[in-house]
Amino acid sequence: MLSSLVVAYVGEDHRGLDVLQLLDQRLQRPVHVLATSRERLPQLLDDDRLDCIVTGPGITGSALQRTLFVLADNGAAVPTFDLSGRAVDVPGSVEFHQFDAAAAPTDVADELVGITFDALLDEGRDRPEPIWRGFGQYLAVDGGWRVTDWDPRLAEWTGVDPSTIVGRKLWEVLPDWESSVFADRCREVIDSGESVATELYHGPGECWLELRALPRPSGGLECFLRDITEYKAVQIEGTSGIESTLDRITDAFFALDNRERFAFLNSRAEFLLDVDADEVEGERFWDEFPAAVSTTFYREFKEAMETQEPTSFEEYYRPLSRWFEVNAYPAEDGLSVFLRDVTEQVQLQRKLQNLHDVTRELIVAESDVDVAAQTVEAAEEILGFPLVTVWRHNASTGKLDPLAWSPAIDRRETEMEPLGPDSRFIWVVYENGERRHLGFVPATTATSHHPGKVTSELLVPVGEYGVLGAYADERDAFSETDVKLFRLLASTVESAFARTEREREIAQRNERLNEFASVVSHDLRNPLNIAAARAELARGVEDDEEHLDKIGESLDRMEQLIEDLLARARGNRDLEREPVELGALARDAWDGVDTEDATLSLSGSATLDADPDRLTQLFENLFRNAVEHGSTSRQPPADDAVEHGSTSPRSHAPEDAVEHGSTSRQPPADDAVEHGGEGVSVRVDTCKDGFSVADDGPGIPADEREQVFERGVTRSEDGTGYGLSIVADIVEGHGWRIAATDSDEGGARFEITNVHSLNEQAEA
Repeated sequence: MLSSLVVAYVGEDHRGLDVLQLLDQRLQRPVHVLATSRERLPQLLDDDRLDCIVTGPGITGSALQRTLFVLADNGAAVPTFDLSGRAVDVPGSVEFHQFDAAAAPTDVADELVGITFDALLDEGRDRPEPIWRGFGQYLAVDGGWRVTDWDPRLAEWTGVDPSTIVGRKLWEVLPDWESSVFADRCREVIDSGESVATELYHGPGECWLELRALPRPSGGLECFLRDITEYKAVQIEGTSGIESTLDRITDAFFALDNRERFAFLNSRAEFLLDVDADEVEGERFWDEFPAAVSTTFYREFKEAMETQEPTSFEEYYRPLSRWFEVNAYPAEDGLSVFLRDVTEQVQLQRKLQNLHDVTRELIVAESDVDVAAQTVEAAEEILGFPLVTVWRHNASTGKLDPLAWSPAIDRRETEMEPLGPDSRFIWVVYENGERRHLGFVPATTATSHHPGKVTSELLVPVGEYGVLGAYADERDAFSETDVKLFRLLASTVESAFARTEREREIAQRNERLNEFASVVSHDLRNPLNIAAARAELARGVEDDEEHLDKIGESLDRMEQLIEDLLARARGNRDLEREPVELGALARDAWDGVDTEDATLSLSGSATLDADPDRLTQLFENLFRNAVEHGSTSRQPPADDAVEHGSTSPRSHAPEDAVEHGSTSRQPPADDAVEHGGEGVSVRVDTCKDGFSVADDGPGIPADEREQVFERGVTRSEDGTGYGLSIVADIVEGHGWRIAATDSDEGGARFEITNVHSLNEQAEA
């Protein structure tokens, strides 16, 4: 008779007991668990009632090792199942099975049942019978077909209980069974001595049975029976349900028989392969798709059928212009194939690879224009965009300049012009750093960024440097994948622009180093020579005051040159911007200049964001330019005019140039173009988008106003030619613009504009 399965559970916790509960369900018989310890285990082994041992997942490695030693010392032939997965040294006499500690309890229980049944089918095993009797309803017969054991549950469908049949021949009690398929399979086991596992229809019981039969070493056999009638009924009736399920899956599916003929196609397969299932079923796959014979399809399908091993691969099928991901599963009666159209994924991978290659090209582009041109080409050829434009922000003009665009835009009779803030939509993208994606553009305006009339648009920011634009004449031309790829390209362009900007800065620094070397070697040599000559003359005369004055003037000039060179060397370094009050800062700068009897007036009040040190330096140079060069007369007579025509650097000034200005030790002005008179008036005022510095001196000739900001340009014998170039550098560094004009009084006026942060306030 069947009895309970007795299991010894060794462990400090009960986390493995859920596995044993599942084992009880799978064996369909009671499992009696004895929770014990390593110390008490020998007593259970001596009692000879134990069917197996299970060690819990929480057991330590040392405790598990000692448990195995106890089993070896005891000589008990009891299988041990470990749930901890810990590394141990297993004695040769111990049957030991180990599971992964992270495995799910259901998986462990299933594997444990499988190990048990595999051991049962091994003829060389001599195990207590109760451990095997859980694989269905159990019966056993001896060599003369006399029943030695009969599961009480068999009475439910045979009508025979154990007391009626045990000890009697099977065919005597159940004569209908002797000529059944069940009897034939049992005879095969006894005759061959080999186990069998099969499904059969049992006529006497009018049911489907799952049979597992194995010979006994002492003669006869053991059988495990399960009634699977309901399962088979669902399987038979559900054939159309399976087809319906296959028809609903997202993958394409088709089945080939063992002659490579279509046996079934779901609707997705019909769509992808562009065939009608009714027309191709029964036809050979290769006849319907002859172009596949020379492809991976043919090689992989053939090998799968020959080896009966599943296969997976990707292949491009040219007649359909599609990439397929294929998973094929062979069986003796044919091949089941799952297809997935991965054309978009493959194309995306290739686009990403091509964009990666473009990155290598952009990082070596020589200029912003080259970067823009290569970007347009990449967007057209790799992404397939028809109309592309690269807009680069110009700090000096405050606009977005079109650096490069698709040749097709030129054929649209559209002028590509710089765009200011009045082109609102593209400026929102630039300033906020957010994309703009429209599948339908309702209209275009005079200030629009579109290259003529278009239907779809895509704008993505390029960091602080500009915007990439893509356009098309079709609606919804750009997908979300297109957006992601365009933004990826934009990030590469941003890095390229940053690199070219750094290279320009390096070039400017090198230029300033060259300027420094030039001035040191030439301009500083002149005052040094003068000072040396005057010092030599002073040694031979009693009245040396004149010579000492000249030496002092030379030293002053050297000091001014050094200060200008240091200011120039700072160049466009990173500015430390902060809100400043224009009038207050101008007054502080005025106090730092020797203004003699000049006057300063301020009109209005305003705040702006600027580097206060650099802005102070800007005012000081402009004030010095106005004041120190207006010290002799405000309106010089015509016959006393100084030559102003030259715009060459000071080292090339005419030898007969007249020396102007005060005789004090205060350094002379840097870049004055004309001389005012005593009591020059200087005015700081605000204008539409900036501020100005004006004086009432003679002013600057119109044809020379652009040249005054060039380095080394001076019309004064004592000027360094760097003052106004320093002013221009400071203006450019802030992203502003500067221009020289006439003041209302006829003097010079310097206008600094494009100051977007300017906030005018009411006058006090």
